[in-house]
Amino acid sequence: MKNFDAIFNPKSIAIIGASNTEGKVGYSIMKNLMSFEGRLYPINPKYDEIFGLKCYKSILDVDDEVDLAVIVVPAQAVPKVMEECGEKGVKGAVIISAGFSEVGNCGLEEEVKKIIKKYNIATIGPNCLGIMNTYNNLNATFGKIFPNKGNISIISQSGAVLTAILDISPLLNLGFSKIISIGNKIDVQESDLMEYLMSDETIEVVVLYIEGIKDRGFLNAVKKLSKVKPIIALKSGRTEEGSKAVSSHTGSLAGSDEIYSAAFKEGGILRAETFEELVNLMHIFSTQPLMESNEIGIVTNAGGFGVMATDMCEKYGIKLANFEEKTKEKLRKKLPKTATISNPLDIIGDADTERYKNAISSLMEDKNVNGLLIILTPQEMTKPLEVAEEIVKLKSNKKPIVTSFVGGVSIKGAKSYLRKNGIPSYITPESGVEALSYLYKYSKMKTKEDWDEYLEKVKEEFEEIKNNNKETIEKLFANLNEYTAKKFLELHGIKIPRGYIAKNKEEAIRYAKELDRFVMKIVSPNIMHKSDAGCVVINPDDVGEAFETIINNAKKYFEDNEIEGIIEGVLIEEFVDGLEIIIGGKRDDIFGPVVMTGLGGVFVEVLKDVSFGIYPITKEYAYEMLKSLKSYKILEGVRGRPKRDIESVVDLIVKLGVIMELYDEIKEIDMNPVFVKEDGKGCCVGDALIILKK
Repeated sequence: MKNFDAIFNPKSIAIIGASNTEGKVGYSIMKNLMSFEGRLYPINPKYDEIFGLKCYKSILDVDDEVDLAVIVVPAQAVPKVMEECGEKGVKGAVIISAGFSEVGNCGLEEEVKKIIKKYNIATIGPNCLGIMNTYNNLNATFGKIFPNKGNISIISQSGAVLTAILDISPLLNLGFSKIISIGNKIDVQESDLMEYLMSDETIEVVVLYIEGIKDRGFLNAVKKLSKVKPIIALKSGRTEEGSKAVSSHTGSLAGSDEIYSAAFKEGGILRAETFEELVNLMHIFSTQPLMESNEIGIVTNAGGFGVMATDMCEKYGIKLANFEEKTKEKLRKKLPKTATISNPLDIIGDADTERYKNAISSLMEDKNVNGLLIILTPQEMTKPLEVAEEIVKLKSNKKPIVTSFVGGVSIKGAKSYLRKNGIPSYITPESGVEALSYLYKYSKMKTKEDWDEYLEKVKEEFEEIKNNNKETIEKLFANLNEYTAKKFLELHGIKIPRGYIAKNKEEAIRYAKELDRFVMKIVSPNIMHKSDAGCVVINPDDVGEAFETIINNAKKYFEDNEIEGIIEGVLIEEFVDGLEIIIGGKRDDIFGPVVMTGLGGVFVEVLKDVSFGIYPITKEYAYEMLKSLKSYKILEGVRGRPKRDIESVVDLIVKLGVIMELYDEIKEIDMNPVFVKEDGKGCCVGDALIILKK
């Protein structure tokens, strides 16, 4: 592990580029560091003294050990400064300076990287806001706000996002431990920090703002950390235009958003869709206990808003708890006869503070209720601040409480009081339900296993197949086309149609007679989309004529596209039908083997209804992938259509994940279409494409 104590718990800091001139970054950092509990050494040849402290011309002139160097010099001067830090024996550095890969100056960044490696200096940045540790008054940033101590840590690729969060934090009474702006990530990556934060007892919640990951250790690191501490992430660069903006902003490339979502899910990360959601999740996770069950109780003085909250429960996977009989008895005694003792619990529009108190305390004691949403609308007899005070008194470290005080002027003070006392308060009931759902979602994520017996069995079988068939696999990979790709899959127990390669008309006619219904397709490594090239014919009356048509169309395709292509024959193959799906695999540079599935035809090309999974993919994970498809119900059978063999699709997804893991030379696999037959009858790969790494 890198020496992070030198960065976050230094005894001495050198500020290289410190300034006496207000408005300069070096001035702001010096000013912020004046509260630091250790020794400070300003470095700048222009000054003899800064903020009453002796100023040195070079870090080499400091007659003391220096743990941390904070660097605020022009980009071109950074290599010289880092070299001097190395000579001085500095253990950690934060490079605030910009002007590196984010503006295309990659060569300079590489030069600095070599110096970092040479001297083994743990380095954050460049192009960053800096770092904070509230527990020792370390503020090595040029930001305006130093937050309260607390249990949140943030790692952000954007300094501006950090400063916005810090500006909001007093309104919600959010407290922080470590705050890290990582900028271009020249050395220290997210995975390095995860390992360090895991053992930090001051941190209970980790927040990430991500533009792009270039850290191969990221997934393993977050998997470990998310088992003990919730990780909340906001990922920008989701659209094509957003990705371009990211590239120019940080010098990192944003990957496919679907793959990031799959990686976050695999890593146990809770993904915030918006900045507002990020702040909401920070608040609830830093103040409320988890929900071990998805059953909640709703208390409201407005029936309509109770119904709105109920509608959201199904969307977010939340259920309304059935109250215990003793709870119902208590409520009948304490609530007016007009109140209906059900969930949501409508305590009627004229509810006063005492009625809220009785309802909430009763549900807090109910074993069936695992979380509470308290809704309040301003009425003449309802005192929002008084109700808020009672809620704060009743809060517990065993059950989460969130509130939705719906209104404006009359509930403003009550909402502020709740938030400052550790109770999330949302504008809408829907947001309250969503927030509670994340508490439950994380408690489920913590127990998710990457291992299951079936996955291990498949892996053992495929390792044996790989070891026992090396020569066969080498021959198949040496000449990849649809036929050889399918033969490779068949070797691994994946069902393919019976088929033969015909080199001439006579062979085509002979093979066709051996099959009942059949399809004829060109075999060429140069034609990926055979139908588009006019090289697929189904069950023709004249096989010889169809053979010639396919060959001629292939030659025309080569001519039109100026390709010197290879024709290896025509595949005469058993005709297979069923519900068409697509299953594919690709090797992501950061996250490794990725498997994709979706229903075929219009669902893939028009609706883009696909789901991604990151290896290892267990049977449970494969089911989740399928169930996340909007079109999943078609597999289950709708409107008289038969249920399809979902189990066989799950099996194929698991197997493809293992293939992608075991065969590192495979870049991509496409199985499209895969024909899924009726329940119990399996599935069959209709077409396959394998692309190897170059």
